Amino acid sequence: MCDTVFLKRDGKSWFGKNSDRSPNEAHLLIRYGGQKHSTGEELKTTYISVAQATETLPVVLMKPHWIWGAEMGYNECGLNIGNEALFTNAGHRGGNGLIGMDLLRLALERSRTAEEAWKLIVALAVEYGQEGNCGYGKNFRYHNGYLIADGKSAFILETAGKHWAVKEVRKKASISNCISVTDNYDDADAETKINFKRRYENALVTKIAGAEARRKATYAALGTGNNGFEAMTAALRSHASPDVDVTKASTSSACMHAGNLFGDQTTGSYIAEIGKRYFVTGSSFPCMSVYKPLSVKATAIGSCEKDALYFWLKRELLNRKLMGNPEIRAEYLEKARALEKKYVDRALAAADDSAVDKVSLEAFAAEEELVRKYLRRLREQPFRFEGNAYFRYFWKKKTSSLYNEYPALKEIEANP
Repeated sequence: MCDTVFLKRDGKSWFGKNSDRSPNEAHLLIRYGGQKHSTGEELKTTYISVAQATETLPVVLMKPHWIWGAEMGYNECGLNIGNEALFTNAGHRGGNGLIGMDLLRLALERSRTAEEAWKLIVALAVEYGQEGNCGYGKNFRYHNGYLIADGKSAFILETAGKHWAVKEVRKKASISNCISVTDNYDDADAETKINFKRRYENALVTKIAGAEARRKATYAALGTGNNGFEAMTAALRSHASPDVDVTKASTSSACMHAGNLFGDQTTGSYIAEIGKRYFVTGSSFPCMSVYKPLSVKATAIGSCEKDALYFWLKRELLNRKLMGNPEIRAEYLEKARALEKKYVDRALAAADDSAVDKVSLEAFAAEEELVRKYLRRLREQPFRFEGNAYFRYFWKKKTSSLYNEYPALKEIEANP
């Protein structure tokens, strides 16, 4: 479950997304260069192979570690895409095809504009179907919605199997794990001549997911703040109530906290001033993480998946150590917010991409030192979790299994 937002404000276009996945599902922040390929080459996606493009664009992706595709990202042309799980009554035929995250990455690698991207996603979804397990350690299948934006235009594309509808966005939009397109679409498949939401949404599962509450909250938050970045963080860090934090689960919060019978966790968060500068956490808990600037060329991150995994695991380890240490957590948050403000302000004031890149490298280095400092300080501290009995049981079990799933975690803990 996820939330994605778009905003035009003060002559700038902003895009943001939270990726909500299983708490132990490492979320990689990674950059891939463009490539040229021979005609006839095949590309292996998560489950199936498709024809490779003769040329792919450089992309920055935020992706589950075990999936070929991505939850969100951008390319060198300023194209941004985020996807949402949609629960529909269109059904699944079983077997494998392209999952929504594969479709997102294919569009980023092969499209230069938002219009090109939504048309490509539709064509591939119709040709190959949206099939395959998207759950980490569980069977979880769904169809997909997308928010797709470049510097000039933005679209909401929502699908139900091979059915689809698209709506152009003018000023602001928020999408979640619910169908938002009704009969107000600009284009749709030949069979869709009706209210798309009413026809295809599985209302019961959508309600359990808390999707409408999150969509309304993030949309309202887009009208706050002194600038686009503040509006984005207000949306992506929003909680359903003031008492929601790392001691309480909340499926109905955009900054999602796991720890109940249903729902996931925000494992990564992303903000873009489209085509100009980008901001990423590279870690879970947006309410506790530092948004760090990235330039278009994103030299602060690399293409090594092992390095990207270690980056996320290190911050996940710190977050879980902080969960049961409220005094140290408050101290860390004060320093983290100060660091974030310093480098975000500098990045927003930077004149060009080279200047943004310089700030980005400094910000990543400064945040890395902050993370190391607190990991060393908390190294001998046992894991403690606050909250109700089930919440404590949930996180104790998840943290124990985290060490089994990622043997590297012990190495990180010993030498942060």
